[in-house]
Parts: sequence; C-alpha cells; structure tokens
Amino acid sequence: MKHFRFKFILIVLITFTPLVSSFAQQAWSPYERQIWVRPIITHSEYDSAFLAGQKANYDDNVRITVGSLALEYGITDRLTFDLTVGFGKLGRHKIFDRYGGLQQTPEAPDKYGVMDSRAGLRYKIIDEFDSKYAWMPTIAIRLGGIKRGDYDRNPQSLGDGASGGEANLYFAKDFNFYGFGTLGDIGYRKREKPIPDDILYYGALYKKIFESFFLTLGGRGQVGQEGYAFADPRQEPPLNYFTYPQPSAYGINPYDVYVQDQRPAWGRKEDFHNVEVGLGYSDSFGNFYTVFYSETLSGYNTAKLKTVGFAATLPYNL
Repeated sequence: MKHFRFKFILIVLITFTPLVSSFAQQAWSPYERQIWVRPIITHSEYDSAFLAGQKANYDDNVRITVGSLALEYGITDRLTFDLTVGFGKLGRHKIFDRYGGLQQTPEAPDKYGVMDSRAGLRYKIIDEFDSKYAWMPTIAIRLGGIKRGDYDRNPQSLGDGASGGEANLYFAKDFNFYGFGTLGDIGYRKREKPIPDDILYYGALYKKIFESFFLTLGGRGQVGQEGYAFADPRQEPPLNYFTYPQPSAYGINPYDVYVQDQRPAWGRKEDFHNVEVGLGYSDSFGNFYTVFYSETLSGYNTAKLKTVGFAATLPYNL
C-alpha cells in the first residue's frame, strides 16, 4: 500500500510540455512585409511516465488536446516578430482503478485553459540563399518572452504555468543534393522560481520527394537545470523507506505547508527526449501543410507522450 501511495503522489503532479510552441520558429523566416499564419493542433496521450529513476504505469490514458496559432511577421528581410497563443484541454481520467475497486483515485474532470504564450524577435544572421558560398547555412538568433497561461496546475497540468524568457539559436540548410536538408535549434529557457531553467534542443533531416512532399525525421528534447527529484523529500530515498511521526500544530503539519509553498511539483527537474517523424506538402500557392508524430523515448519526471498533430503555414504579402 505504501508503494501505491508513493507512485500516486508523484504521478498526479506530472506536467505537460507541448510540441506546439516548437513549431512556431525556425531559421527560415518571412521576408519584409510578409506574414506567416500557422494554425497548429496536437493531440497527446500517455499511460505511463518516467518518475525520476522509476517507470510508472497507469490504469487510464491521460489525453491532452491543444490548438495554437503562431504568427510571424517580417519587419525586414532579416528581422522577424513572432507570437504564439493557444488553448488546451486536459481530458477526464482516473489514474488508478485496481483490485476490483479497492485501490482507486478520484476521477479528474475535464479541464481547459489558455496555454503559455510566447513572443519574440528573431534576427537572421546568415541567409544561405543570399550567400555566394554553396555550403553556407541559414543561421538566426531569437530573444523572447513567455507569459504564463491560466490553467490549473493541480493535479495534472497543461504546462509549467510560469512567465519567463528564452534565447534560441536556429540553423537550417538545404543541401541542394537529392532533396536533402537539415534544420534545428538549441535554446535556453529561464522562468520564475522554483521552476528550473531548461536547455532545449531540436535537430532533423528532411528529404524532398517529387518537389512537393517532404519527409522529416528528427529528435527534440529538454534537459532541466537544477530542480529537485521529487516535490516532497519524504518520498526520496532513503526517507521513503521509514515511517516516522509527523509533527502537528492545531491539526496542521508545518512540514506539509513548507512542501506546498517551497517545493511545489512544478519545481522538479524535468528531462525528455522525443523522436519525431513528419510528412509535409507544399502547394503551388506557397502554403505548407504537415502531419507529424512524436513519442517520448526517455526522460526524468516526465510523461511518456505519444503525440499526433497537424500544422499549416500560410504566407501572405502585406
């Protein structure tokens, strides 16, 4: 029974880091007075999670659906403004329902909320299409801010729910060789404490097929900086192996108040490493459509997500 409670306390505090914001920026960007409108929808499910050094399996699927809109406007040929907003739903679920109903958790109802919004400026340092060197890639840097959403962070969450800032370095290169190319980025994200800073990365290869189709294979991940393993130190070895008296003052455990205020679940370190595959199509008007699938291969304090999604990039000249 103690092992069951241990898993439950940790499981219900897993947060969700969506893919949708990752599709908002890349090294290639609009030119002056051009705007890219990008609607994105993703649906993710998980029935297990990486909890520090353990793997937990659930009795129900947790479902997350997010719709987002990303806008990118070319202030100049090299300077771009971007904005990403979204709205999400966390579907109702019952994490545990075992042994003929003897061990159950309450069913969590449907929850809705505005996702964390992002805005920033991206500067294209090098444009491969303007370079006289065939080997030159496109390189861009970005500085941006994050505005926390309005969703409930307990017991499950649509995101980290914190404002902050981020810096990114993007690269892309069309090899002009049998339709192959590459793109990716590396970034650093800093948000309100106690949420730890994160290093983010993405890299992919693509293959152009019949001039209009694109097959993409890559990986995306996050490496949390600092942060603690569990929200409650009493759940960490070796303290989780002992039963000891709990202090109480007027029926309130002061240590519980400390854990709630000083070590909330969203302050834990979170790592994830995903593999992604996508199929894109470019029409004669310059619109680009893509469907994609992503799955978490490994992680630390993160859900083992399986995600499917659709995104469209619609360029307009102003």
